[in-house]
Amino acid sequence: MKATNASSNRQWTVVKYAACSRLFSLGLGMVSSAIVGDYDASAQMVLDRGQSLGARVLYVLAHSLLRWDAFYFVHIAGNGYIYEQEHAFFPLLPQLMRLLSAALLAPLVDAIGEPAVLVIAGAIISNVCFVLAAVVLYRLGCCTLSSERLAFIAAVLFAFAPSNMFMSAAYTESLFALLAFTALLLVAWQHHFAAALCLGASTLCRSNGIVYAGFIVWDLVVKRDAGNRSLRQAAVQLLRATALTAVSALGFIAFQIYGYRQHCLQPLYPALDRRPYCNGAPATLYSFVQAEYWNVGFLKYYTWQQLPNFALAAPMIVLSGAGLCTFAARDPLYVATLGRRRCCPQSRSADRLLPHVYLWALLLALAATTMHVQVITRFFSSVPAVFWYAAHVAAGRQQALRWAVVGYFAAYGLAGVVLFSSFFPPA
Repeated sequence: MKATNASSNRQWTVVKYAACSRLFSLGLGMVSSAIVGDYDASAQMVLDRGQSLGARVLYVLAHSLLRWDAFYFVHIAGNGYIYEQEHAFFPLLPQLMRLLSAALLAPLVDAIGEPAVLVIAGAIISNVCFVLAAVVLYRLGCCTLSSERLAFIAAVLFAFAPSNMFMSAAYTESLFALLAFTALLLVAWQHHFAAALCLGASTLCRSNGIVYAGFIVWDLVVKRDAGNRSLRQAAVQLLRATALTAVSALGFIAFQIYGYRQHCLQPLYPALDRRPYCNGAPATLYSFVQAEYWNVGFLKYYTWQQLPNFALAAPMIVLSGAGLCTFAARDPLYVATLGRRRCCPQSRSADRLLPHVYLWALLLALAATTMHVQVITRFFSSVPAVFWYAAHVAAGRQQALRWAVVGYFAAYGLAGVVLFSSFFPPA
């Protein structure tokens, strides 16, 4: 009972930290937007100021949050998918924004206009999801780690993540983190079908949700005790894993089919040349849009002009590299053989951590070679192992490393709030 009470108390403390961090970030963003001003005036062209004091406060809030990708989400929520490049942004968040705006925030439309209401709806969704994600991360840490204290520190660090303001604006980061963490917790509880449904929803939010289906495959097919099954049992588990992986990918597949029907079967601009994804090519609409409009591709970002962005990403890359090396150095054979062989005894927590380490390594390789590398802090906001290793360092005895990690989280996050709110990069 005492342990349960302590865990419950810590869970509520996580809620308080997460909620306070969101309120502080939103407040700082509003002040920064008002004082520093906008590098780009696009938001001012979209939003209505309103007449009453309350309407003006809501305008300042919406104005500080309508930045970068938020324009796309607001446009999609208000008008649906019209332009090809909008298919880089998945539909779950815009649909929730539209639903919340129509169901609860409709009276505000006359006061501040529909775009501002959609921005605020997106912010409500993101901030509520952020607080819930922090709690789920704490519970996932309690299931995975050998230390409830580390799980708590990791959840607190998540509350002050370097991706700070992106977790509060109309972006998918907080919603996806909640869905991904919940799916991983369900896998830890052996609720594989529920986890697959959760991942299916996550792939309506971000494409990388498909990768998290690897945890289901790991749990049913790969992990160490899978070798003790009979051939029939192994075949059944393989079929289960395949079916559940397909369920996990349903959101992504459905969105690609929708885009294909819109731009290939009923195109708005029939005179345009048919795109590769319309001609049976292996490329999906999503991969085409990323390459065509954002120049995403293997090593495409490796140019001299992008050196500042690599510098911005360097701390997270170094932190990730250090975390992966620290885990692998304990038993390289254990990591290299998927946990089947080991040089020294490993704890149960190491067995539970191993698939998280593989996910971290895979996403690090993807971020460093293929993506716009400066978004790595946002990309890793849904990777539990990042926060667990940061918690390990923050709780360690080396004071310099402890302050380096905590200082990085705090400084990068606060600077990001000011820059984002004033429409400065990085995006």
